[in-house]
Amino acid sequence: MTKAKNHLPAILTPAKSGITGRWDQNNAISDADLQNPRIKKILAALRDLHDLPVDWGKTKTAWRRVVALKHGVSLRILLTWQKQYKEGGIAGLRHTKPGKGVPRIWSPDALEFWISLCAKREHRKINRKELYEILVIEAQRRGWEIGGYKSATHWFSKRWNPALDAMQRGGMRALDNILPPVLRDYSDLKPFEILCGDQHRFDFWVTDEETGEVFRPEGYLWQDLRTRIIYGAAVDRKYDSWLIGLALRLGVSCFGAFGSIYTDNGRPELSKFLMSILSNLHSLGLDWKKTSDTITDLTGEDIEDVQPYCVPQGMHKKAIVKNAKAKMIEGTFYRLEQIMTSHLRAPGYTKRLSDDTTWQDIDQQEATRLAKQGKLLTFREFVLLLYRAINFYNQEKPHRGVLREWSWKPKRAQTTPFDCLRACYNEGWRPRMISNEAADLIFLDRAVRVVQKGMISLNNEFYVADALGTMHGERVNIRFNPLLLDRVLIFTKDEYVCTAYPMEYSSMLDFDLGSRKIAEKRERRKKFAEEFRRISSIAPDFREYSKVPEAERMAALIGAEKKRRALENKEYSRPLSEAEIDEHIATMEAKETLPLKKRKPLPQRPEFFLDRDSRFLWVVEFLEAGGQLTPEDEQFKDEYLAQQTEAQREYFLFRLDFCKEAK
Repeated sequence: MTKAKNHLPAILTPAKSGITGRWDQNNAISDADLQNPRIKKILAALRDLHDLPVDWGKTKTAWRRVVALKHGVSLRILLTWQKQYKEGGIAGLRHTKPGKGVPRIWSPDALEFWISLCAKREHRKINRKELYEILVIEAQRRGWEIGGYKSATHWFSKRWNPALDAMQRGGMRALDNILPPVLRDYSDLKPFEILCGDQHRFDFWVTDEETGEVFRPEGYLWQDLRTRIIYGAAVDRKYDSWLIGLALRLGVSCFGAFGSIYTDNGRPELSKFLMSILSNLHSLGLDWKKTSDTITDLTGEDIEDVQPYCVPQGMHKKAIVKNAKAKMIEGTFYRLEQIMTSHLRAPGYTKRLSDDTTWQDIDQQEATRLAKQGKLLTFREFVLLLYRAINFYNQEKPHRGVLREWSWKPKRAQTTPFDCLRACYNEGWRPRMISNEAADLIFLDRAVRVVQKGMISLNNEFYVADALGTMHGERVNIRFNPLLLDRVLIFTKDEYVCTAYPMEYSSMLDFDLGSRKIAEKRERRKKFAEEFRRISSIAPDFREYSKVPEAERMAALIGAEKKRRALENKEYSRPLSEAEIDEHIATMEAKETLPLKKRKPLPQRPEFFLDRDSRFLWVVEFLEAGGQLTPEDEQFKDEYLAQQTEAQREYFLFRLDFCKEAK
């Protein structure tokens, strides 16, 4: 028998579409199916059945009998295999037992009860054997048939899966973390149309320049979704609403106004201070409005591919608490710290929250020891290094997310956030700048103070201005930079009044400075006095005075004085009675005599003196105590006084004379 030429069996013929076939639960196969001896035998029989010789002179049925006889099966079975292959492919040839996947011993209700017993969130900490004992008791009570403990664990593992396990451990949040992500494309956004912000405690130990305290600084970063540029950053010992506003202030100064923001749901992010910032930006024509909380479902396999929820223009979107995957800036913090440790070689790196304890580089005790050796960065040095890392991230470090969304021709091999910003600028985008005065008014911290004596108090410091001299007791609104208290802006009823500066303290040793401050105060006082006289002299005095002539008024005053003196003289010249004299004598005798003044003990003369000044001080104290100097010390005293200035000599001579009089 010869086989048909150039005629492949159907099982070896590729699909007409040139791509994969229809993969679903019914026709899916595996390597195990291809290696199955039974399926190999069936496919061989089907290939022979399909290869009908061209010169075969008999019927197809006769050929089928030949093939069946060759492979040792009946014609019925051979035809059944052919039908199964046509309907389900190789998957249709698998031998399936009836009732496969269904336990034969277990009662259906018992199995469902067992699965539910293990799935309950309240039971996740209970040992499975303990739960099986509960199942045994319940089966006896209800008359169920159940298998052994191994059978129970087997069927539970068959019904259980990672999604259900995540739901049991962490609820919807944990389930969301293992489900397919929703990735966003931001190529249709404009630069700084949506900003993403978050706080971070840096994994670096630093020292305080003033106190020497070792701590880990906290900062707040804003990142643009379109370009991935770090828009603004601010660092302090602890983050608060002011730090958030300061980071925005820096971004506005460098890149212009933004459109919308996406933040955490923390208290500083929802503070009145930040809300006032957004409201003031709205007054400048920058759209903004507050929205409710929204669950996000964004994540990514790579840290740079993590995309936040897309915030519509003019919105303030708040992220779900502890949902780090929703904000790409979480990965940006990690990249910045990598740049600081590897590229900038910053010391003091500590353990990350995700690291194992064995990977901890520096703990607090070790950091304190290194600080004493001067091997840690100061806080100021750390801040400068962080800004260098931000500059490197923006202008030099390639970013895969930006490259993936690159829409300009030709497509670059590598690109940075600044490259994306430059491309947008060349396409016509322009920043919306805000004046420095408007930025100061919007972003500076604010408080209310009462003017006292022409000055206001802030953080134990006094601030003065000439305009405050006329506002004693008035309440004013102030704007200031908490990190640089070099000036304070004064407002009243939302109107600018003046700028106050720290008061200059005079020194007890600086005569010129003290004299200048006194002269300035005298001049200021003279100015207000002249202004008062000028204003008060315009109108006459309309009070009603006495109509008595001046001569009569003077005579009346003189008569009253003479009468008062006559009464006093009469009282003093009155002779005393015997009883009054005895009373005075008794009073005087009853008075206690004053105690004699105790003499100070003579100071002991040291064996040696450190210098001439300490020796002369001992001489003075010795004389004040009533001592008698030796001729040697007397000669030293006279020589020492002769070398002093006239003022100093007068001072010490006065003390010595007073000692003589006291004796």
